[in-house]
Amino acid sequence: MIDFYQGPLDHLNAVRTGQCPMYPSCSQYASQAVEKHGPAVGAMLACDRLIRCGRSELDYAPKIPVNGKWRYYDPVSANDFWFSDTPP
Repeated sequence: MIDFYQGPLDHLNAVRTGQCPMYPSCSQYASQAVEKHGPAVGAMLACDRLIRCGRSELDYAPKIPVNGKWRYYDPVSANDFWFSDTPP
């Protein structure tokens, strides 16, 4: 278990230390996802976000200024398009 946490999940160090590069932060994102889609789907979206945080998402998400720092914008609405009847 420790090897897994220190290996594939090592990029989450930024989240643990309060330096999440994303906006909204991963915890804010999880809260918004659960509020919008309920606990089951919200938890799934939150897990997906944690996997993407600080990794490939940085290549695709636009950078925006937040409180004097640059963050990568990744709202729930950018990741729940598959719930919609119309294409993004």
